[in-house]
Amino acid sequence: MTRLRRVALVCALIAGTALAQSQVVINEFVYDDQGTDNREFVELYNASGREVNITGWKLMAGDRSDYDDNNPDYVIGDTNGDGTPDTTVILAPGAFYVIGTNTGLVPNVNQPVGANDLWENDNEWLALVDTNNQIVDAVAYEVFRGQNFPAEVNAAAGPGIWGELMATEGGQTDATYQSWSRYRDGADSNNSARDFVLVPATPGAPNNVPAPPSSRISENFDNLAVGAAVPDWTGSFRNPRVIDPTQVGNPAINPNAIPASPQGGNAMIAWDWAGGGNQAALNYVYDRAAGYTMLVYIDPTRRSRTDEDEAWAIGVLGTSDTFFRTPFRTNACGITGVAWVFYRSSSVSRLQLVDAGDGGDSTDSPAPRRWQVLQTIDLSSYSPGWYRLSLVVRNGVIRAKFDNISVCGTTEPRVGQVYIGYREFIYDNSTTRPPTIDDLTIFVPIEGDVNYDGVVNNADLLEILFNFGSTACSDADLNGDGTVNNADLLTVLFNFGRS
Repeated sequence: MTRLRRVALVCALIAGTALAQSQVVINEFVYDDQGTDNREFVELYNASGREVNITGWKLMAGDRSDYDDNNPDYVIGDTNGDGTPDTTVILAPGAFYVIGTNTGLVPNVNQPVGANDLWENDNEWLALVDTNNQIVDAVAYEVFRGQNFPAEVNAAAGPGIWGELMATEGGQTDATYQSWSRYRDGADSNNSARDFVLVPATPGAPNNVPAPPSSRISENFDNLAVGAAVPDWTGSFRNPRVIDPTQVGNPAINPNAIPASPQGGNAMIAWDWAGGGNQAALNYVYDRAAGYTMLVYIDPTRRSRTDEDEAWAIGVLGTSDTFFRTPFRTNACGITGVAWVFYRSSSVSRLQLVDAGDGGDSTDSPAPRRWQVLQTIDLSSYSPGWYRLSLVVRNGVIRAKFDNISVCGTTEPRVGQVYIGYREFIYDNSTTRPPTIDDLTIFVPIEGDVNYDGVVNNADLLEILFNFGSTACSDADLNGDGTVNNADLLTVLFNFGRS
């Protein structure tokens, strides 16, 4: 006998009743952490405006196309593990319910179900199933390893989260204990890849990653102490740190001395100096519009060994997974959104603007959600040094610059973070050059603000008039239709004076 009555599930999904009736979702989860996996949990959330009795519901897991596997199921309200609820669980509107380890390491656990290894650390689905055997909600993760899951699960989970999660133990390093979290409690588009971002874990408490401040975030790091963590940034294995780029320091959070930026003074570095991959993100969520401009130190020198390479990405309106597996060399890089991606090996040194969308295979092998490369810049003729890098995405229109090269494109509007991913496979870490940033400004681009100075004024109007009729890549093409025309002019006039 299967673990679920499949016909009932299909009917429920076709009717669209399960989610509409309950609106209880899998809101946040950790399925893997360093060591013995003793900090795992799944948080449920009642996004409806009424109480929901979830007694006897099941939190199921699996990694096959059917329901006959050995993955554990947890019955809501079953406190002694015999498979039968012995406690009534009624979720009030806006309430949380946490199923997790019994170690005391996860706060706010309502139902402890074991000491460790509650869920598998590979491609897996989680499904919340009510007492009528109907799927109420589902998510899928690490789908780069495959997504041969039940059709009903895929319908509720969507494309799935491509990348990986390994939460740190917290206190072992200066990293942040993170989870896959809905960026807003209960926000559910039936697309796990869009609904979840990697952020500090908050089991039993609101996710609700803050919206960005109304003012622009500008930082030259000179008022911060060398070695300090950069405020409002978090990391998977190491939080971003302040460095004096001209000094290695102790510990060696700067792998080697480089010149100060044209701005001078301190800078920010984002990497795990113990080696491997790392993720970092600004702790705000941006809705369909985000931009940055920065100085970034780029060393395009090719590696001397054929078995060494190094890569980073700086993106917007997406997220990165914990490890940032090397893009374009493996299929497992878990970023989403739009990003500048740097890569160097013994044979190539390049910078690419990519639209990773909802995630997917970045390699040349066939895949359903493969990245779109919008521009490739060969860096072989460039010298090591500081370069101006910018990226602005507003309502699906992409405008980016590297040095004096402009790139235009379009993407599907989405919600996400400003993030950094880094990965190296280098034998001597003192020869790496992780993402090193100075003179950083992050902002929400305003409709009609052509030059991104934070106000729509005569300067923007003049940009439109000067470029009127142009079909070249230009910031003045506000709507991304390929021509600077009356539509762009009207946008500036309609928004004139906004700041």
